[in-house]
Amino acid sequence: MDLFRNAILEPGSPQDFALQLVQDAIKPQRQTKLVQDENQLLENILRTLLQELVSSAVQTGENIMQYGQSISDEASSEGQIPRILDIVLYLCEKEHIEGGMIFQLLEDLTEMSTMRNCKDVFGYIESKQDILGKPELFARGKLVMLRTCNQLLRRLSKANDVVFCGRIIMFLAHFFPLSERSAVNIKGVFNTSNETKYEKDTPDGISIDFNFYKTFWGLQEHFSNPASLIHAPSKWHKFNSSLMVVLNTFEAQPLSDEEGNANNLEDEAATFNIKYLTSSKLMGLELKDSSFRRHVLVQCLILFDYLKAPGKSEKDLFSETVKDEIKSCEERVKKLLMMTPPKGNEFLHSIEHILERERNWVWWKRDGCPPFEKQPIDKKSAQDGARKRKPRWRLGNKQLSQLWKWAEDNRDALTDSQRVRTPDITEYWKPLAEDMDEAAGIEAEYHHKNNRVYCWKGLRFSARQDLEGFSKFTEYGIEGVVPLDLLPSEVRSKYQAKPSDRSKRIKKEETKSSANQVEENQNATPASEIEGEGSKGDLEASAAQMETDTATGNISQSGTPTPEDQQKQSSDTDGQEAGQIEADAEVEPEVVDGETDADVDMVATV
Repeated sequence: MDLFRNAILEPGSPQDFALQLVQDAIKPQRQTKLVQDENQLLENILRTLLQELVSSAVQTGENIMQYGQSISDEASSEGQIPRILDIVLYLCEKEHIEGGMIFQLLEDLTEMSTMRNCKDVFGYIESKQDILGKPELFARGKLVMLRTCNQLLRRLSKANDVVFCGRIIMFLAHFFPLSERSAVNIKGVFNTSNETKYEKDTPDGISIDFNFYKTFWGLQEHFSNPASLIHAPSKWHKFNSSLMVVLNTFEAQPLSDEEGNANNLEDEAATFNIKYLTSSKLMGLELKDSSFRRHVLVQCLILFDYLKAPGKSEKDLFSETVKDEIKSCEERVKKLLMMTPPKGNEFLHSIEHILERERNWVWWKRDGCPPFEKQPIDKKSAQDGARKRKPRWRLGNKQLSQLWKWAEDNRDALTDSQRVRTPDITEYWKPLAEDMDEAAGIEAEYHHKNNRVYCWKGLRFSARQDLEGFSKFTEYGIEGVVPLDLLPSEVRSKYQAKPSDRSKRIKKEETKSSANQVEENQNATPASEIEGEGSKGDLEASAAQMETDTATGNISQSGTPTPEDQQKQSSDTDGQEAGQIEADAEVEPEVVDGETDADVDMVATV
């Protein structure tokens, strides 16, 4: 301990002698780092020395952070306690001793100091914030520092030591990371112990409405615990009626610009207190204070914002009537804030901005407080990321660029055999034909007929290459367009037209076309041809009779038809049915032309 007493009196930087001092005092097993028992021994020595220095400072009546300044050199202005703290902080930073030792000494120092001295101790902590926040020290002492600051906050008065409390809270906000869960009220618990006491009985000689006084200060019970309004509808109705009375009073007694400027909070920041006095005798003066009114109206906006906050379960939601009441009250409160001087509009915009940020924090806590910090990117990974950057295509995308670079001379690419071409109709419909084969066992949901693009392209190809198959689409759907050669025999019969049906359809079409042609000829024939219609009909009847007699004579010559005749007849019939379209197409015009010629000859003979 004597070695440390002498060391704190030596001038110079701690890095010049700190490590040698520890080695001389402890004689460690290792040259640069102490083991557990050695750290414990050193900590006991330093804590005892610190206690003696604080006791000496108290006995002399000096400030503990300035004690011993006159003992050191004239150039040095540090006290003995800051000097020993600097030595320990340097050793902790260089990892020569255990990293949490400096935090333990600071906690002991605050516990041994009065509140007046604690301000100077905390000033030292703030000055060393960057070093204390380093990862190697923060991980060892963050809980000790949090405990130290919380103990200070408990000892301080929230009414008289507002500035010092704010310094501690700001230090914790900078010292701990943004996503530190120990500083987040995850469950949203309210400080219900913050009770506002006011008069319950009517005093003598009061000049204001005492019912309004109790109604006004009774709102603080709901402001301190907004959750009670959700689970008890009766409390909401009571709060709403009380708030309407207060808002009506504020609207009936607006403040002038002179009154607002006379009670400007910014000019009285030094005397600002966190709580207002609740004496009934001061009620009249407080109602004329613009800061007082703003304080109450901002409390209303905070409560409304909580009631509208997301993330609540269905049982915590209000009815539509209550939601309309909240909206109406919020609009009235904002209007009153705008009317309250000075700078009502600017003040309202600032409050709305703060509440908007608060909603973001609510969403962040509801999502489990994900970390905000991002680890720095290594140079190697950054270079790898730069190499993997997306390529920039000349024509916008990969496909167009490849098409442009298909050949050295792009005009030759248009005639290249490897260029995209229209597929053959048989090749294109082969996948659908395989789907139609039941032996393949392909499920219906995977058939190609469900692909609209595939069917649309196939219909376009069939319209160009297979018009007969394309005509089957109206009768059989997309499966009827598939060429019959691709289908198995059991499926082909389903989509193959029967000869009788085909002949009937052809005859029907021929009859319709011949009727239309005869009608056209009649419209174009002169009157002389109309007179010869009777002789033309006789010629047609005689020709039909001759064909009937000839067919009957061929059968009656042998009595019964021979097998050769039957085979020939059946083959003739099939041949007639198969080639009926072509034969009729060739015969019909000749008959019509013959009839026309005959009519002309008859007219000439007459």
